[in-house]
Amino acid sequence: MVSKRIKKLATAVCMTVVGLAAGIMTAAAPLQTQAKAITTVKQKQNIKMKKLTPALKRKIAASTPAENAGSDLTLCYPAARLTTARLPQGYTHDDTYYYYLSQLANTGKQKNDLRLTRIKYKGFGKYTIDYMTLKQFGHGTNLDCVTVDGVTWLWTGSDPAGSSRSTSTVTCFTFHAGTTLRRHGQYTYRILVSGSGGSRYAANCFPAISADGRQLAVRFTSNGGQQFQIYDLTDGTTIRPKKVKKTVRIKSTPGDFQGFDICGTTIYTLEGTRSRSEMRELGKVSDFAPIRIRAYDYKTKTTMTRKIRGAKAISHREPEGIQVAADGTIELMIASHYKELYTCVNIYEVKGGTK
Repeated sequence: MVSKRIKKLATAVCMTVVGLAAGIMTAAAPLQTQAKAITTVKQKQNIKMKKLTPALKRKIAASTPAENAGSDLTLCYPAARLTTARLPQGYTHDDTYYYYLSQLANTGKQKNDLRLTRIKYKGFGKYTIDYMTLKQFGHGTNLDCVTVDGVTWLWTGSDPAGSSRSTSTVTCFTFHAGTTLRRHGQYTYRILVSGSGGSRYAANCFPAISADGRQLAVRFTSNGGQQFQIYDLTDGTTIRPKKVKKTVRIKSTPGDFQGFDICGTTIYTLEGTRSRSEMRELGKVSDFAPIRIRAYDYKTKTTMTRKIRGAKAISHREPEGIQVAADGTIELMIASHYKELYTCVNIYEVKGGTK
């Protein structure tokens, strides 16, 4: 039985937050640029973490304000502190209660290593957290999963190559706390660029899985735009790279690309930068871009764009992932800082989807 976000239990009941405001199958290509992961200060990478006590969890959760009536967002899970100061890059969740997110190290000996964190929410300021290490996996821009016969397979980009360390494959694996994977997981695929006559492979590629768990879309940049190649997904682990079901080419996102998902015949992309105030502090206010979701229905050839208002009071406020359920429910992960020390994640549902 294959399932993915049919209507995820945890998302179905976004918290009413009370009191918050008070075996490698290979078959890689032009290197493409990717927005860099940034930490507030270099020292944040190695900051000494205080013990994450229940009381500290509650204080951190209370740092996420409730959304006002005019917001486009509903708060599902307030700030949860991660085990490292690295900023998250992508996230997903399974059909029961686990959330998974990738965090990138972009300096030093651990450059291009990912920490894959798993969170189980249990209530306001209550959660368990563990992680595994993905050494030399690349940027971690997009992360997704599918559950087959009770086993959850996680998918992301892998095998970074060249001077930019751009991912050259997509891979899947299962989560095992405290373990380490190197470069890729159990099943790994190089993606032939559709229309190249079999002469080129995709670089800077990342996967997403449809809400029914039967399609896998791979996104990469090509000729100044975005290319998405859609494949049939079997058993949560198998695609046929030479059998492209659909190729979709669209313009690049004006703002920093922050992830994508697929549901039916619609591809959803997420873009945006950290908060305007933080960009101003960095002297980059001209590069600020608001959070936007774009939906491209390749069957009807229609496009919808929605600027997202909300989450204005949290620090940092960088969108880092999008998930779309079978019923059209859209969920976002937005990163924040607690007292400018700890990296946290906040989960929101978008009111009305792309309407």
